[in-house]
Amino acid sequence: MRIAHICLAAFYIDGFGYQENILPRIHRKMGHEVMIVASTETYLDRTRLGYVEPSSYINEDGVPVHRLPYASWIPKRLQAKVRAYKGVERLLEEFRPDLIFVHDVQFWDFLAIRRYVLRRPTPVYADCHTDYVNSARGFVSRHILHGLFYRAILRRVSPIVQRFLPTLPVRGDFLHEVYGLDRAKMELLPFGVDDTQTEGLDREQVRREARAEWGVPDDALLFVTGGKLDLRKNIHTLIDRFSRAKREGELGDAHLLVFGQATPEVQAELDAIDIHEHVHMLGWTPANEIYRAFWAADFALFPGTHSVLWEEAIGHGLGAVFHHWRGMDHLDLGGNARIIQEAAPEALDRLLRELVANDGAEIRRMNSVAAEKGPRVFSFSAIAAKAIA
Repeated sequence: MRIAHICLAAFYIDGFGYQENILPRIHRKMGHEVMIVASTETYLDRTRLGYVEPSSYINEDGVPVHRLPYASWIPKRLQAKVRAYKGVERLLEEFRPDLIFVHDVQFWDFLAIRRYVLRRPTPVYADCHTDYVNSARGFVSRHILHGLFYRAILRRVSPIVQRFLPTLPVRGDFLHEVYGLDRAKMELLPFGVDDTQTEGLDREQVRREARAEWGVPDDALLFVTGGKLDLRKNIHTLIDRFSRAKREGELGDAHLLVFGQATPEVQAELDAIDIHEHVHMLGWTPANEIYRAFWAADFALFPGTHSVLWEEAIGHGLGAVFHHWRGMDHLDLGGNARIIQEAAPEALDRLLRELVANDGAEIRRMNSVAAEKGPRVFSFSAIAAKAIA
């Protein structure tokens, strides 16, 4: 099957572990012919969004990528909101896909896809990464950009879309409440772990080698956290409270592993923290090596806004603590997850003490559920097959 992945509603970043990276990779491994049509928006230094020149190339997974420029008829100050491009229909005509998979839905040239499909009937599936936390937070964004402009586009293209695939339950709410789309056409397509990248690896060997590399004893309790370290993730606060508790002798032999690159704002916070030696700052970690951090760890901590790493941690069989957000019920598989309501310093202090109490009994209980159910629910090999079924 020929699958066109359309990544025009936001950035597309080569070499990362986002869904728009993983699904095309796995679809190609499944034997499909795959093409990615993307914007020129990307990370310039792994934390700062910017733009590259339009180009066509083969990415690290052997998938052709076509980065398209914005249409010149849109004023520059509006281009990143309207998202009209040059060349969408031409690429579809040349590729002649059997399936068009749209990654998020907020872009003008969804109408170009509609024109193509009306000429050449083709199944269209569209996922959604947009919710009330990461978008539509101000009046203009909520009521004008999303409530009028994108809503008009989505109502126009909805008849040619066979399935809308929200990646979180709350994103299904967003599609229905903001754009007026029919819930009957929606099906959850969660994030997960790219299990195809760890096939054939010995988990215990990876654990031992990673811990030795990072200076973590084999028998130490190791917490893990990470991702893009911005202020809303609250990871800098976790590092501070963990370090303080360690200095006060409250956490026994526990260690904390942190991967990811800090934004300048978070780096300023980190520079002011007396980070304990049992906090291991790995810095930026390639997407295809993050599994080492999860396999080395005993438990995951995510005290801030949602990241695709939440589902990935569960997919690796780790129990975890997550911050409460609306529409995240799918993370609890029956006891693997603990949801906290706040991430204030005193709340994190209590959390850390409770997790290490009774020789980590709660961690062991949560891990047993995650190990049994997590890999089945949050495996990208299964998710990728579902995405095109």
